[in-house]
Amino acid sequence: MTQLWSAIRKECQLLLRDVHGLALLFLLPTLFIVIMSLALQDSYASRSGAGIPVTIVDLDQTETSADVISRLNESEAFEFTLESVPEEAVAETVAAETDARFVITLPSGLEDGLLEETDAAVPVLLFITADVDRRTEAVFTALLRETMSRLKVEQVLTYLVEDAGQQVDDFNSSAFDTPVKISYAGGPQTDRRPSAVQQNVPAWLVFSIFFVAIPFSNTFITERELGVQRRLQTTELGIAHQFAGKFVPYFVINMLQVALMLAVGVWIVPLFGGERLELLGNPFAIALVGAAISGAALSLALLIAVISRTTEQATMASGLGNILLAAIGGVMVPRFVMPAAMQSISDWSPMAWGVDGFLKLLLENGSFGDIMEPVAKLVGFSVVMVAMAGLVQATRKKY
Repeated sequence: MTQLWSAIRKECQLLLRDVHGLALLFLLPTLFIVIMSLALQDSYASRSGAGIPVTIVDLDQTETSADVISRLNESEAFEFTLESVPEEAVAETVAAETDARFVITLPSGLEDGLLEETDAAVPVLLFITADVDRRTEAVFTALLRETMSRLKVEQVLTYLVEDAGQQVDDFNSSAFDTPVKISYAGGPQTDRRPSAVQQNVPAWLVFSIFFVAIPFSNTFITERELGVQRRLQTTELGIAHQFAGKFVPYFVINMLQVALMLAVGVWIVPLFGGERLELLGNPFAIALVGAAISGAALSLALLIAVISRTTEQATMASGLGNILLAAIGGVMVPRFVMPAAMQSISDWSPMAWGVDGFLKLLLENGSFGDIMEPVAKLVGFSVVMVAMAGLVQATRKKY
């Protein structure tokens, strides 16, 4: 036990000598989380199902206009707000004051002229802001036209039946709508997509944990070049104690990274106008996922350190390896936007297992049972990496 504590203390002293490098392990992922969460907030909001804001100005104030508003509110893709404004108000002004992307004006006389011919009908006015893309404009315009057309058809059918002398309740065409069952490709099996902060906090948190491979491997190789490991062998400090002595300090750093990055999502990102991260899931389950990711990252760093001959080789292998694992693991590009073939490849990245574990907790409010698969993969990966590193180190010791 004394040998292990001595190895841990030695590693802590080495870490504290490079305070600036240690600070970067926390500062860089913090900046990544804040910048990426804010930059991609609108893009993720549209994917995660957040409604596009629409303002409705009802100048008709009739049952027909109320029916139009009710039907439009059935759409989950848009978020409708009813505003009471003077008739002379300009739609552009309404949009600026409400941050709406669309402003619908239901004019006076809408009910009376609903069944008039096109040339004589009172038009519904639609104002569209400049930042709305063509596809969204087409979808919303189609929704508005379909709503008005359905309302007209129902009234025409009602009048026809009444003219024939028959009694009829209000015709509801929505009763004949064809149901559509929606599923999503990739990502967690849930009925909603992650928001920008829900995706970027766990993604860049996982990346920052694996990023410790660079200082970890560099200190390991520096010790080897200076003959520190050779002198440690004379003290009968075994390989297990050497490895554990390095693992423990960096494991503590990783767990501090988990706490800090989650805190950034909860408190820092909202300060800049971003969405607040909701910490769902059991805190102990979150800690378990973080611990499993840390074990995988440190075991990979250990193998790189043992195999590499120089610090330059270790830096290149750690840096490029982390970037590659991040690219295919859903850190830089979310897995749910990847094609199916790429998603299959990403299943082999330990970063993907870590991100999936966090998303199951933060997005789905999962339990311990929900994270067992990614945690088991990470633990298995750690065991294989440590075993390979131990074999290489034991073989090198003989020469």
